[in-house]
Amino acid sequence: MPPLLLALGAIVVIVVVIVRRFLGEPVDAKDLAVPPLILLGLAAKELWGFHHWTPANITFLTASVVVGVSFGMLRGASTVLFERGGTLHQKYTVKTMIIWAFSLLAGLGLHFGAQLIGAEEAVRPMTLSIGLSLLGEAITCGGRGLQSGIPFSNRDAMHNSSDTSALADLVDRARRR
Repeated sequence: MPPLLLALGAIVVIVVVIVRRFLGEPVDAKDLAVPPLILLGLAAKELWGFHHWTPANITFLTASVVVGVSFGMLRGASTVLFERGGTLHQKYTVKTMIIWAFSLLAGLGLHFGAQLIGAEEAVRPMTLSIGLSLLGEAITCGGRGLQSGIPFSNRDAMHNSSDTSALADLVDRARRR
């Protein structure tokens, strides 16, 4: 897949997720787990054939894992969890958006740092950084959700198959408010 198309797709997904979570949405275990796993799977596929593991490449990859998961966990900790209709819901806060902004700045810092130390472009897939960040958020938010004792949502049971797209769900929520 062309890198520009992949980047645009990732940006669209991030914007949709942020808007949905600012409006408040049900916490569905599948929604927490599947996006980071897909992105990390794509990143692993990109890294699979890479064989030039220099200290710079290993350092960058290690820093990416730590920064991505850490900022994701901070976002997950800043998300408000609450009960609505008998199921767990989440809502982003201003603090969450500040953490998003700092994570983007950290990503830029990693990008320029990678160039400075000579880490190769091949060890810097965008899918990896986004997937790690979403994984960190899922770990924290999911853990907090489990501790709350409030049941997670099951969107598949709540929606029929023609009404499950993220954009349709977003439009639906906007109409209800």
